[in-house]
Amino acid sequence: MFGQAKKNAERRVQPRRRVLWGSWIAALDGAGLVQCQTRDFSPGGARISLDEQRAVPGQLCFLDLRHRLAYESRVAWRQMPELGLEFLKVYRFDEAPPALQGVIAALCQ
Repeated sequence: MFGQAKKNAERRVQPRRRVLWGSWIAALDGAGLVQCQTRDFSPGGARISLDEQRAVPGQLCFLDLRHRLAYESRVAWRQMPELGLEFLKVYRFDEAPPALQGVIAALCQ
C-alpha cells in the first residue's frame, strides 16, 4: 500500500495542495453542466468529487469560478465519486471558446 502511494506521488509533475472549493465541470461543447467539489489542486490538474454519480466524458472543461479560469481537461483517473483531471489548456473566462461562453455567463450572474 505505501509503495503504491509513493509511486503515485512520484508521477505527479507538480505538487498539489488540498483545497475545498465549489466548482463546475461541463462538456467541451458547453453541455452537461455539473457542480462538483475541488479537493486537491495544482497548476497541472485537480482532484474533484461529484455530488452524485453521473456519466462524465473523457475530456471536459473544469470551471474555476474563484479565479475565473476555464481548464480544458482530460480525465486521468476515475474512482467514483472522485475524478482526477489533467489540465491541457487554460483560458481566462473572457477568452474561453465560444461554446463555453453561455455556460460561463450563466454561472457568473
